Amino acid sequence: MKKSFLLLVAILFFLVLTVVLGYDEVLDVIGRMSFNQLLLMTALQLCTLFLTSFIWYYLLRQKSSKVSLSNVFGINLAGSFVESVTPSVKVGGEALKVYLMQKETALKYTEITAITLVSKFISLFPFLIISFLTLFIAFLSFDLPLFILLAFLGLVLFFCLFFVIFNFKGSFLERLFYKFEQNKSPVFKKIKNKVIKVQFFLEETSLKSKTVVTDFRKRVLLFAIAFVVWSFYPVKVYLVARILGFQLNPVIVIIATFSAYLVSMIPLLPGGLATFEGTLALVLAYEGLAPHEAFSIAIMTRVITFWIPLLISAIPAIYYINKTKDKNGK
Repeated sequence: MKKSFLLLVAILFFLVLTVVLGYDEVLDVIGRMSFNQLLLMTALQLCTLFLTSFIWYYLLRQKSSKVSLSNVFGINLAGSFVESVTPSVKVGGEALKVYLMQKETALKYTEITAITLVSKFISLFPFLIISFLTLFIAFLSFDLPLFILLAFLGLVLFFCLFFVIFNFKGSFLERLFYKFEQNKSPVFKKIKNKVIKVQFFLEETSLKSKTVVTDFRKRVLLFAIAFVVWSFYPVKVYLVARILGFQLNPVIVIIATFSAYLVSMIPLLPGGLATFEGTLALVLAYEGLAPHEAFSIAIMTRVITFWIPLLISAIPAIYYINKTKDKNGK
């Protein structure tokens, strides 16, 4: 209910902003994109989603030969659907992906969790590097709003969690509980048992994450694919702008794109709605665009990269959830 409310709030925000900026002006700019151009841009977006799925598929194949690329792509889309409708730092759909993939394979939850964590790390690490370089270049050109810098700092702190999990050791928890060993309270015992279960799960996941892919050449290949995926994001924004009739400086487009994705990772609204569009339009305005022009580019970019994929990903999400219910019901 809360997620639906937040989604409605974001949609209402766009409607109000469209009216404020000029409904007719925004509609005129958006209308410059033909249906065929929209299909072409959507196909490009699906290609990037496919490449992201391939990284996960490649890692899963290191542990199981029963995994099919089509199945991984479908489950990844289902996870993307959940990720798009929940406020999250690109991890909202990971739990669903782990759950569905466990049902489709003979792998243990710890194995799939380890593979999924490694996949997410490989997918996001190039984004961290590109974002750092982008912000560095931006400092040389103009002053970015403080919230963009804070978003980058948040991403760095989020990445620290990967290293904590990859090197997790539960000995400190054992020492902590040993100090309270005299506490015989039922509540304390219940908490202790649950924490110990989580500890063992994280320890096993940490160990398995180190064995997912050990070949250096394979690691380079996967990081290269992830880099290509993120490189396509500013390309899509640039192409949208060109289709709508604007010749933008590629450097500004790159800065605007990665600034927008940085801010959209702050878990405020589902799918980073409003935060992405607002940041993208704000930075694009440095190119001298009118507010309704920058907003129109941001809106069409999100239609292609968020709304259409959201509708498409709803299909596999419904399919796999119903399939799992049928299995559990038998």
